[in-house]
Amino acid sequence: MVDDLRLAASKMTGAERRSFQAEMCLKYCGGSARQTEIVFGWGRKNVQLGLHEKRTGIVCLGLQSVNSGCKKWEERYPIVAQSLKEIAEAHAQQKPTFNNPIAYTRLTAG
Repeated sequence: MVDDLRLAASKMTGAERRSFQAEMCLKYCGGSARQTEIVFGWGRKNVQLGLHEKRTGIVCLGLQSVNSGCKKWEERYPIVAQSLKEIAEAHAQQKPTFNNPIAYTRLTAG
């Protein structure tokens, strides 16, 4: 049964996982995050956070999705990106066969 609960928790992420871990902590370990760590092998701090979220009703949000990865160049410089798009559209031409609506441009970075 312990292996099944570990597998179920591994398929979840974030607040959903913490909520599940807190439920299992309350049900099988008497609300002890330390005991849950020993029995299930889950991080004690995650279980404690899940218990706090359950008690208060406030869900903590992580900043991983906000701060991870680089923003696209177009997002960092939207005005310049729009200007370059307008310049490229002025020089764009359709393929002579008119088979598709894609316009082609012979512009280079220089």
